Amino acid sequence: MATKRTTKRTSKKKKKKTTSKKSKALPFILAGGSLGLLVAGIIIFSILIGVLFNFHFLMTKDGFKMVEKNHWGMNDTFADTRDWGFVDWANHPDVGQALLADELDKGMKKLFE
Repeated sequence: MATKRTTKRTSKKKKKKTTSKKSKALPFILAGGSLGLLVAGIIIFSILIGVLFNFHFLMTKDGFKMVEKNHWGMNDTFADTRDWGFVDWANHPDVGQALLADELDKGMKKLFE
């Protein structure tokens, strides 16, 4: 009986190991991990607070208006003035003054155009 010979071929080619390097071109927010996300959150929160403290957001008969406040604060930040009467305007004088000042500014700009 004849025996079969099995030969194993050994390859002389070496396998190249691939190493993945992290890209150094990532933006600062992503590269910092949780610290970067914290900083980004603080910046976004600060901008939001600044906008809320400096503007009235009003729903008027003419539509939505964003009017600069006369005083810095959270009083009357959001208001629906479509159904306001005399008593409502008297209770919220800052809103009326800011809206009047905004309308006067627009009128003056149209006058000098």
